[in-house]
Amino acid sequence: MKIRNFLIASALMAATAVPGVAQVSAAKAEWGKGPAQFLMTTEEKAMWQKLPSDDAALAFIDLFWARRDPTPNTPQNEFREEFEQKVKYADQNFRSGRTKGSMTDRGKVFILFGTPSKSSKTAKQQTAFEDENPTSAAQQEAARLTWVYEGEAAQKAFGMPRVDFTFVDQFNSGDFRLTNSRIDMNAAQQKAAVAAITQPNLTQVPTYGQKPAAAASAPQAAPAAPAGPTDALKTAALETAVTEGKAKPAKNISLTYAELVSPTGEAYVPLQVYIPGSAGLAPDAADTIFGVVEDSNGKRVAVFEEPAKLTATKTDFFADRTVLLPAAGKYTAIVGLAKAGAPVAVTTTSLDVAAPAKDTVSVSKLILTDNIYELATAEPVKAPFAFGKLKIVPKGNLVFSNQGDLGYFVEVNNPGIDTASNLPKLQYKLDLVGPDKKAISAPLSDVQALPLSGAPGPGHYAIVSTIPLGEMKPALKPGDYTLKMKIVDTVTKQSYTVEQAFKITG
Repeated sequence: MKIRNFLIASALMAATAVPGVAQVSAAKAEWGKGPAQFLMTTEEKAMWQKLPSDDAALAFIDLFWARRDPTPNTPQNEFREEFEQKVKYADQNFRSGRTKGSMTDRGKVFILFGTPSKSSKTAKQQTAFEDENPTSAAQQEAARLTWVYEGEAAQKAFGMPRVDFTFVDQFNSGDFRLTNSRIDMNAAQQKAAVAAITQPNLTQVPTYGQKPAAAASAPQAAPAAPAGPTDALKTAALETAVTEGKAKPAKNISLTYAELVSPTGEAYVPLQVYIPGSAGLAPDAADTIFGVVEDSNGKRVAVFEEPAKLTATKTDFFADRTVLLPAAGKYTAIVGLAKAGAPVAVTTTSLDVAAPAKDTVSVSKLILTDNIYELATAEPVKAPFAFGKLKIVPKGNLVFSNQGDLGYFVEVNNPGIDTASNLPKLQYKLDLVGPDKKAISAPLSDVQALPLSGAPGPGHYAIVSTIPLGEMKPALKPGDYTLKMKIVDTVTKQSYTVEQAFKITG
């Protein structure tokens, strides 16, 4: 490994060395002091310090990005574009005094490892909800922010199923410093830097020629229109199961839906079949998800039967898929699981669809979850309950433990954009109403909304976070609860209220 690294370093030095005695200017040297340094390997850092001129620095930078280009046969470098988006987001959201957000501890962790699976913010001796505003008067002592990375992405990045990063704002100034983690941060950083290199043996930047005139002017084929629904499912036994399941749905599974808007402005409806562990189904109990969606007149507007695997979520399982519906209205979805052509269970739910247009100003329903995690790779647009690498698993039975987490997700469509930051300026207030009808409330505070397109500006955003129920003292009593959220758009002066009932167990 040392020999291989030496050869790579030598190749980079040969590519970047330029005869001369001039030193790298202060302007060029700033690049190596910025967030790109987090992605430098040990060898690259040593080489950067020895570059003799600005020309050598420019050649180094070009080759640095080229070695990390996942699509070397195209002129676009997706890795660099994603990096620059992360830097921009960090600068806008994690700034501390005169320190750019991308150069803070939070910025470094975000740039290296991406969006955390979960995040929560608490203050000493304060156990209500986390407060998204680090300077809120509600915080009496040092605020503590925890980012959790778990699942497949954590295993890949850290070799562990879960890693927590804790940041503390010791002086309530908004300066959150990393205080502890279970990992060797330097080793994890080097691992991330090495993993980002997709072309380790590259010694010069590829050049891309112009497309042939004929190819450039040739019209592109229009995308194929989605196939219309057929009258029946392919498998007769599943067709029968839909009819029977509509009349008598299974009690041991649930069907959850939402209406969301893609970054390109198209409304879609993700459906999730949720199987609690108490249902007694094995992880391999199903290999197919099937179902139909009927309009208010009983006409089928969607039919599907396709392979699917049950995915574990805590002690439960789920399978999901997305349907596109023709218009606003009320629908009925009947969805089931099957194994080797035989139905396992079928359930149903009513859908109330608004079919918002691209520029509609609105919010989605409130989705509750105890499982938000990062995927290893980004999902396609309109994938069910997935937003890039972020996966939301709605809690189908809406039953939460008072020792666990209560996660929430709301999509905000076309909020007002602040011209100074190119981001929305939103506030929210949470009320948790218990069996005694008394509310535990968090004050109205600023909230950072996540751009679902990955880029700031007009479009669609998400408010997503977690309430650590297990940290509330005294522990919440079992019973029926309702989480209410008021969202205030301080740019347009509009407000929205969403709520969702659920149960808490001991």
